[in-house]
Amino acid sequence: MIKTVFIVGNKRSGSTQLMRLLNLHPRIFISNESDIIWILYRFHQGLEIIPYRWDSPLGMSTTLKVCGHLLSKDKTPLENFVTIQTYLMENGFLKVKPMHKTELMWIGDQKPFQQIDPKIVPFIQQNFPDSKYIHLIRHPFPVIRSSKIFVGEGGDGGPIWRGMDDQELLERWTMHESWVKQEKANPTFPMLDVKYEDIVEHTETEMRKILQFLTLDDDADLLKAARQSTQRLLKLHPRLACSPETQAIMAEYGYQTTSRLLENELYVKVVNKFRKIKHKLTGTW
Repeated sequence: MIKTVFIVGNKRSGSTQLMRLLNLHPRIFISNESDIIWILYRFHQGLEIIPYRWDSPLGMSTTLKVCGHLLSKDKTPLENFVTIQTYLMENGFLKVKPMHKTELMWIGDQKPFQQIDPKIVPFIQQNFPDSKYIHLIRHPFPVIRSSKIFVGEGGDGGPIWRGMDDQELLERWTMHESWVKQEKANPTFPMLDVKYEDIVEHTETEMRKILQFLTLDDDADLLKAARQSTQRLLKLHPRLACSPETQAIMAEYGYQTTSRLLENELYVKVVNKFRKIKHKLTGTW
């Protein structure tokens, strides 16, 4: 029986890389921001399918364009979910190339904001009762920096954060993490915490932990491929003022509000240069 798995937390936290790593397994398929849960949430309530307010409309628009015709009121949300996601898997979608997996056990989507929204979670729990959740965590300071760079590059996600200053972006990170914290208080909500920094530094260990959470086997080749496809590079940390609420959440994850080394651009550049040289010489991070 196919089950659903959802990546939750904040964008710019490494969810695209986590999606790639999970898709290495023959029994998992994660789509690249298909917005499928948001689409089904609106569709099965008879509401107009409009863009989610805190996300780019690209995924939703593309999904509706290429396979909106597959949606049916005669199907349950889970049946529609499996139909749409299987179509996207076999035909490719955005950054994900077509895949053919005949023994799927887990299907999900890479949409951290939407899949932990308190308004949407009850819909997921009601219609996808056997779901599991992977909470991807990343230090908020590089998340904020990445968000601003993304806007500056004119990416499709730019409208999400355009015009927001550091403090507003930090408040958004805090809001989404508070949503996660709210659901984690429910003992029947199966959620695994995974830190981006651990995925980068200890890829094989973290992948093994995730696969155990999903009751799946791993093998040496899969773990090796995961390590080789994950860049082991440091990210520069800006220094930001934090509210007490933000500091409390950071402390729960073991994050500090200051980091002498990671705030040093020269240090980050030197370490990354040596890591890139090692990768060039050895073929692995």
